[in-house]
Amino acid sequence: MTGRCAGCSARSKGLCGALTAGDLPDLSTTSRPLDLLSATPVVMEGEEALAVFTVMSGMLKLYKTLPDGRQQITGFATAGDVIGLAVGTGYAYTAETVTASTVCRMSRTALRRLMERHPAVQGRLLAMTSVELSAAQDQILLLGCKTAVERVSSFLLALSRRSRPLADGTPSAFLPMPKVDIGAYLGLRPETLSRVLRKLESAGAITRLTNDRIRIENPAALEAAA
Repeated sequence: MTGRCAGCSARSKGLCGALTAGDLPDLSTTSRPLDLLSATPVVMEGEEALAVFTVMSGMLKLYKTLPDGRQQITGFATAGDVIGLAVGTGYAYTAETVTASTVCRMSRTALRRLMERHPAVQGRLLAMTSVELSAAQDQILLLGCKTAVERVSSFLLALSRRSRPLADGTPSAFLPMPKVDIGAYLGLRPETLSRVLRKLESAGAITRLTNDRIRIENPAALEAAA
């Protein structure tokens, strides 16, 4: 387990980034990696929040369920993101894998003990909570004030910062989720999303390489459109 922690590519991005290499044995006794297939729930909205999960690889979608059964997608989590930082006793949303993913589970009790032994972890947790709050505020702005082109451009830029570049170093955005999920997150119909993507491609800002990979041809143009 210690070796796996040492070789984890997400370690520097998540809560574990506050720990030194010498702290890894302590970390390995409090966490457990889980390999999950796509469409696997990790946490369920309203259930008792007994653990937190750090995404090691893959992608998860976060959503709340409306009374009529519809899903309001509130975000997508990738490597380094922490799921389940509940303020109260229950999870505020459901988190479900979009792709085959690996997450690292740590009970909330173990997390509290880890923070007591390593105060830097608590500082990291506060910083991540602040980032989460800022992202929520950005989402309110996106849904309330931005046009369809601005929403899609902002989304692609955000994903490109979290996606690996192409072999030639060009930035790219990885979109393994179905268009209906992207549309639900952006407050757009799937056909509107498709139309905006075509418009951005015609303008030379992006190139759709595959169904789940977009090359960012002109980041400055995309920034201007966002």
